[in-house]
Formats: sequence, C-alpha cells, structure tokens
Amino acid sequence: MLIRNTKEFLEKTISNKILALDIGKKKIGLAISDPNHKIVTPLEVLKKNRDYLKELLLIITDYNVGGILIGLPIIKITKNKMCQMVRDIGTNIDKFLLENNFDLPIFFWDESYTSFEAKNVTKAFFKNTKEQNKHIDKFAAKVILDDFFNENLNEKKNY
Repeated sequence: MLIRNTKEFLEKTISNKILALDIGKKKIGLAISDPNHKIVTPLEVLKKNRDYLKELLLIITDYNVGGILIGLPIIKITKNKMCQMVRDIGTNIDKFLLENNFDLPIFFWDESYTSFEAKNVTKAFFKNTKEQNKHIDKFAAKVILDDFFNENLNEKKNY
C-alpha cells in the first residue's frame, strides 16, 4: 500500500525491517534495516530485468521485510522523467506484491545526492572505480534509509 505521510509509514513499520530501494535506469540498489531501525546494511544490487519483481519478492520473504522505502529523485522540488519513472515502478511493485498476497507499506523519500554521498563513502572500500560502481547502488540505498531514520528519529519516538 502506498503511504503518503511519514508518521503513518513509521507507525505501520514499527518493529519491522525496512527495505530501501535506490532505483536507477538499469539497476536497483537494496539496503535493509534491523527491526529496531538502528542499523542499516547495504544488501545487494538487482538488475532491472523482467525478473526483478520476483527477485524482490524473494528478498522480502527471506528477510521478513515489513515496509519499503523508495528513493525519489526530487531536484528543486520539480518533477522530472526519472521521478515519474520511480513513482511508476513503486506503483508496479505495490501491485505485484498485492497480487502475491503481500500488503506492505511503501513510502517515497527524497534521495537527492545520495549516489554522490555513496561514492564518497565507498572510496575507501574498493580498489578501483569499476569495482566501486558495482556496489554503489546498494550503498546509495543505505544512505537513503540512514537519512530517513536520521530525519525522523524524534518523530518516531512520538507515535
């Protein structure tokens, strides 16, 4: 179910793992939180092919995910083609999950500049740019989820 406000998303995901998605044109980076929303771990990178929804469902099942946070590329509060593509994919994920008897809360969160931040973070982890680029999307998903928790930590205590 697509959620429109932060408080509702936090209420529906309390004590549940949240899966963050960094959706690109060819790949989707994944990161996951612990149920207490204290630790965020980069998970993997999916290729956006015809089977990615099935792969995503397996991950949701295997990790017992209770909510999905999707990074939305909002730049200067204007909608662009990439923003619309991500919203459409979010809607498709929701529809696919419902067809498979999974009614998870899905929320969009601003992901502006997360790939840039992820590149800075991962420079120390990888020997070369090619290796870094293989993993950058899952670290961007981690940044998205970290940002969400950091900004909503006080709000979370109040629900």
